[in-house]
Amino acid sequence: MSETPIHGVCDSEFEEVRNAFAVNFRDHGEVGARVSVIRDGETVVDLWGGYRTPDKTEPWADDTLVCCMSVTKGIVALAAHMLHGRGALNYDEPVATYWPEFARAGKEGITVRQALAHQASLAVIESAEPGDALNWPVFTAKIAAQTPNWEPGTQETYHSVTFGYIIGEIVRRIDGRPIAQFIEEELAKPLGADYILGCSQNDLERVVAHIPNPNNELMSGGLLNENTLAQFAPMPADPNFFGSRQFLEFGFPSGGGVAHAHALARLFAPLALGGSYNGVDPFDERTLSLMAEEQWYKDDFMFGNDFRVALGLLLDTRFNYWGRDGNIGTAGAGGFCAFADPQNRFSFGYTPNRYTSGYGLGEEPKRLIDAVYGCL
Repeated sequence: MSETPIHGVCDSEFEEVRNAFAVNFRDHGEVGARVSVIRDGETVVDLWGGYRTPDKTEPWADDTLVCCMSVTKGIVALAAHMLHGRGALNYDEPVATYWPEFARAGKEGITVRQALAHQASLAVIESAEPGDALNWPVFTAKIAAQTPNWEPGTQETYHSVTFGYIIGEIVRRIDGRPIAQFIEEELAKPLGADYILGCSQNDLERVVAHIPNPNNELMSGGLLNENTLAQFAPMPADPNFFGSRQFLEFGFPSGGGVAHAHALARLFAPLALGGSYNGVDPFDERTLSLMAEEQWYKDDFMFGNDFRVALGLLLDTRFNYWGRDGNIGTAGAGGFCAFADPQNRFSFGYTPNRYTSGYGLGEEPKRLIDAVYGCL
């Protein structure tokens, strides 16, 4: 069906997913990508294909990784949910219970629930300077000193930069380990997921660069605008910083995680399977239920996008398309995504190197998700 090389495994009952994957390459400009589906604990789809570079000289391999942008926020949230399941974290406690310095400047009442739900009113850190995001102690101290941007719990907006630092610092204060170490030791390794936050030199050799796509509505003008630029003030003043070596080595906790689709499907498999996968039990059933509760559903105050937010994770909307109501996932600007469908007991991951086309997550993952449901 396509001259683009496609490798991996696909159960015969999911052949339409293979076809949709091939169509993305043949008819819609996909350069390199991977898609994976784990159902009832078994990998039923794990396909990769295409090329690492726009000149199509280096084939995509089974260990190729890509920076998944804000998918990282969802993985950071999973770390917090693990602590909740262990009784170490209460969603309705003030953040300051775990991070006392956070109580400054009128933030003593902001709860962990509000922080996870992008309702903490700390999207913009007014004292932030370019480069602060690369210094964890400096930037978290500035977050702790910041007055709420508006009344917490109102004017909800996606905390593009600060989310990973706020939740990551809560995890660190409770557990003692930096968020990247916690994710590696408690989630990625036990679940067999090739997911890295903070790349080594060897890791970087496997990471492909993002390829721009003028047909991606979000990345071609919708992400950074006059309403949202202030959120990105702590990032280095370099338009090429996102996805750079420095960005990936630091492990930006709101968008610097690297993975492939099968790793993301593994990380979300427990959410589809009652809390357990691969002999590992990271989540109890009560935590699974609580993390999926809708916290708000409206157009984002600063970005204007159609958001339906749970606790650090996203529910199905037209913008973040998971195919069915009741599914829960995480998404990154450019089209990277992972979600779980507890009703049909499967998890899904998709990682391209070229940004997707169209609205929200884009048409390429939507085509694959619709194909999965067409096979059930």
